[in-house]
Amino acid sequence: MNKPFEQAVKVYLAAPFFSESQIQKVKKLEAALASNETVASYFSPMRCQRPEGLAEDIEPFTPVWAKATMENDVKEVEAADVIVAILDYDGQDTDSGTAWELGYAIAKGKPTFLVRFEEDVPGNIMLTERNTAFFTEAEQVETYDFMEAQTIPYTGKYIYL
Repeated sequence: MNKPFEQAVKVYLAAPFFSESQIQKVKKLEAALASNETVASYFSPMRCQRPEGLAEDIEPFTPVWAKATMENDVKEVEAADVIVAILDYDGQDTDSGTAWELGYAIAKGKPTFLVRFEEDVPGNIMLTERNTAFFTEAEQVETYDFMEAQTIPYTGKYIYL
Protein backbone atom coordinates (compact mmCIF):
# COMPACT_ATOMS: atom_id res chain seq x y z
CA MET A 1 0.00 0.00 0.00
CA ASN A 2 1.34 3.44 -0.93
CA LYS A 3 1.34 6.19 1.64
CA PRO A 4 -0.98 9.09 0.80
CA PHE A 5 2.01 11.47 1.11
CA GLU A 6 5.61 10.58 0.30
CA GLN A 7 7.05 13.44 2.36
CA ALA A 8 6.14 15.60 5.33
CA VAL A 9 3.06 17.72 4.73
CA LYS A 10 2.26 21.43 4.64
CA VAL A 11 -0.62 22.19 7.00
CA TYR A 12 -3.16 25.02 7.01
CA LEU A 13 -4.41 25.56 10.58
CA ALA A 14 -8.03 26.77 10.45
CA ALA A 15 -9.35 28.07 13.75
CA PRO A 16 -11.09 30.99 15.43
CA PHE A 17 -8.87 33.32 17.47
CA PHE A 18 -11.31 35.90 18.80
CA SER A 19 -11.11 35.12 22.54
CA GLU A 20 -8.30 34.27 24.93
CA SER A 21 -9.43 30.63 25.20
CA GLN A 22 -9.46 30.31 21.40
CA ILE A 23 -5.99 31.86 21.14
CA GLN A 24 -4.65 29.41 23.74
CA LYS A 25 -6.08 26.46 21.77
CA VAL A 26 -4.44 27.71 18.57
CA LYS A 27 -1.10 28.09 20.37
CA LYS A 28 -1.39 24.57 21.78
CA LEU A 29 -2.09 23.17 18.32
CA GLU A 30 0.72 25.21 16.73
CA ALA A 31 3.14 23.67 19.24
CA ALA A 32 1.83 20.18 18.44
CA LEU A 33 2.24 20.73 14.70
CA ALA A 34 5.73 22.19 15.17
CA SER A 35 6.73 19.04 17.11
CA ASN A 36 5.25 16.58 14.61
CA GLU A 37 7.93 15.01 12.40
CA THR A 38 5.45 14.39 9.57
CA VAL A 39 4.64 18.13 9.31
CA ALA A 40 7.05 20.08 7.12
CA SER A 41 5.43 23.44 7.90
CA TYR A 42 2.17 25.01 8.93
CA PHE A 43 0.37 28.26 8.18
CA SER A 44 -1.62 29.81 11.01
CA PRO A 45 -3.86 32.73 9.97
CA MET A 46 -3.66 34.02 13.54
CA ARG A 47 0.00 34.83 12.82
CA CYS A 48 -0.70 36.57 9.50
CA GLN A 49 -3.08 39.46 9.94
CA ARG A 50 -1.02 41.64 7.60
CA PRO A 51 -0.37 39.65 4.41
CA GLU A 52 2.96 40.12 2.66
CA GLY A 53 2.79 42.94 0.14
CA LEU A 54 -0.03 44.81 1.88
CA ALA A 55 0.95 48.46 2.22
CA GLU A 56 1.81 49.55 5.76
CA ASP A 57 -0.66 52.43 5.60
CA ILE A 58 -3.65 50.11 5.04
CA GLU A 59 -5.65 50.04 8.26
CA PRO A 60 -6.78 46.68 9.68
CA PHE A 61 -10.48 45.86 9.41
CA THR A 62 -11.02 48.00 6.32
CA PRO A 63 -12.35 46.62 3.01
CA VAL A 64 -8.87 46.65 1.41
CA TRP A 65 -7.34 44.84 4.41
CA ALA A 66 -10.21 42.31 4.52
CA LYS A 67 -9.87 41.46 0.83
CA ALA A 68 -6.07 41.05 1.04
CA THR A 69 -6.29 38.92 4.19
CA MET A 70 -9.00 36.67 2.75
CA GLU A 71 -7.14 36.22 -0.55
CA ASN A 72 -3.95 35.35 1.34
CA ASP A 73 -5.79 32.73 3.40
CA VAL A 74 -7.29 31.22 0.21
CA LYS A 75 -3.80 31.10 -1.34
CA GLU A 76 -2.48 29.31 1.76
CA VAL A 77 -5.34 26.76 1.76
CA GLU A 78 -4.52 26.03 -1.88
CA ALA A 79 -0.80 25.65 -1.07
CA ALA A 80 -1.41 23.28 1.85
CA ASP A 81 -1.45 19.51 1.58
CA VAL A 82 -3.90 19.12 4.47
CA ILE A 83 -6.15 21.24 6.69
CA VAL A 84 -6.21 20.89 10.47
CA ALA A 85 -9.18 22.71 12.00
CA ILE A 86 -10.23 23.52 15.55
CA LEU A 87 -14.01 23.14 15.73
CA ASP A 88 -14.34 24.77 19.18
CA TYR A 89 -16.05 28.14 19.24
CA ASP A 90 -16.51 28.89 22.96
CA GLY A 91 -19.36 26.46 23.59
CA GLN A 92 -20.94 26.82 20.14
CA ASP A 93 -20.64 25.00 16.84
CA THR A 94 -17.81 25.85 14.47
CA ASP A 95 -16.82 29.43 13.59
CA SER A 96 -18.17 30.42 10.16
CA GLY A 97 -14.70 31.29 8.81
CA THR A 98 -13.31 27.93 9.91
CA ALA A 99 -16.31 26.16 8.34
CA TRP A 100 -15.71 28.06 5.08
CA GLU A 101 -12.02 27.10 5.05
CA LEU A 102 -12.94 23.45 5.64
CA GLY A 103 -15.57 23.50 2.90
CA TYR A 104 -13.19 25.11 0.44
CA ALA A 105 -10.47 22.58 1.28
CA ILE A 106 -12.92 19.69 0.86
CA ALA A 107 -14.02 21.08 -2.52
CA LYS A 108 -10.33 21.22 -3.52
CA GLY A 109 -9.93 17.54 -2.52
CA LYS A 110 -7.66 18.20 0.46
CA PRO A 111 -7.75 15.90 3.49
CA THR A 112 -9.18 17.55 6.61
CA PHE A 113 -8.40 16.78 10.23
CA LEU A 114 -10.67 18.03 13.00
CA VAL A 115 -9.87 18.94 16.61
CA ARG A 116 -12.56 19.41 19.25
CA PHE A 117 -11.29 20.15 22.77
CA GLU A 118 -14.79 20.92 24.13
CA GLU A 119 -16.38 17.52 24.74
CA ASP A 120 -20.06 18.45 25.05
CA VAL A 121 -20.44 20.62 21.95
CA PRO A 122 -22.10 18.79 19.05
CA GLY A 123 -20.66 18.86 15.54
CA ASN A 124 -22.30 19.50 12.19
CA ILE A 125 -22.36 16.37 10.00
CA MET A 126 -21.36 18.45 6.95
CA LEU A 127 -17.92 18.75 8.57
CA THR A 128 -17.63 15.64 10.70
CA GLU A 129 -18.40 13.12 7.98
CA ARG A 130 -15.84 14.32 5.42
CA ASN A 131 -12.81 14.43 7.68
CA THR A 132 -9.84 12.08 7.70
CA ALA A 133 -9.19 12.04 11.44
CA PHE A 134 -10.76 13.45 14.59
CA PHE A 135 -8.76 14.48 17.67
CA THR A 136 -9.68 15.64 21.17
CA GLU A 137 -6.19 16.49 22.43
CA ALA A 138 -3.20 18.36 21.02
CA GLU A 139 -0.97 15.42 21.99
CA GLN A 140 -2.80 13.25 19.44
CA VAL A 141 -1.92 15.76 16.71
CA GLU A 142 1.69 15.91 17.89
CA THR A 143 2.16 12.15 17.37
CA TYR A 144 -0.17 11.55 14.41
CA ASP A 145 1.43 10.37 11.14
CA PHE A 146 0.05 12.80 8.56
CA MET A 147 1.96 11.01 5.80
CA GLU A 148 0.15 7.74 6.55
CA ALA A 149 -3.14 9.60 7.28
CA GLN A 150 -4.89 6.80 9.14
CA THR A 151 -8.64 7.34 9.46
CA ILE A 152 -9.91 8.20 12.95
CA PRO A 153 -13.70 8.66 12.88
CA TYR A 154 -15.58 11.46 14.62
CA THR A 155 -16.72 10.36 18.08
CA GLY A 156 -18.55 13.42 19.37
CA LYS A 157 -22.19 14.38 19.51
CA TYR A 158 -24.09 15.55 16.43
CA ILE A 159 -26.19 18.67 15.97
CA TYR A 160 -29.82 17.82 15.38
CA LEU A 161 -33.00 19.83 15.05
